[in-house]
Amino acid sequence: MKVVANIDFDGDCREAFTTYAKILGGEIRAMISHRDMPEMAENVPEDRLDRIMHAWIDFGDQSLMGQDMQDFSGRSGYGVTVVADSTDDARRVFEALSEGGNTFIPFGPQPWSQGFGMATDRFGVTWVIDSPAA
Repeated sequence: MKVVANIDFDGDCREAFTTYAKILGGEIRAMISHRDMPEMAENVPEDRLDRIMHAWIDFGDQSLMGQDMQDFSGRSGYGVTVVADSTDDARRVFEALSEGGNTFIPFGPQPWSQGFGMATDRFGVTWVIDSPAA
């Protein structure tokens, strides 16, 4: 598994990741807005469609993930991402960490992943669980 830091933003994820790439010499691998995903954006207000729902940047063998939260209130601003070696392992980790917590995005396939989910565990830590690319 690979553990990746994940940062929540309140509308400036694109700008932040572009800045991080320049400063740290990183390569942006994904920058997907809600507008880019019309089938998932049905309930997103028009003024928030350009917010980023999934960003990924690589710095050598390290990575950083981020997104603009639709509701930033009550969030810590960061989380921990686990990128599992298989979808089955990712599902197992997601189910264990989300037990007794609060699920934001149920585990399931996404355009960038065979299995992805986001939850806060019973201790209040935000976890993003991801599996290999689709």
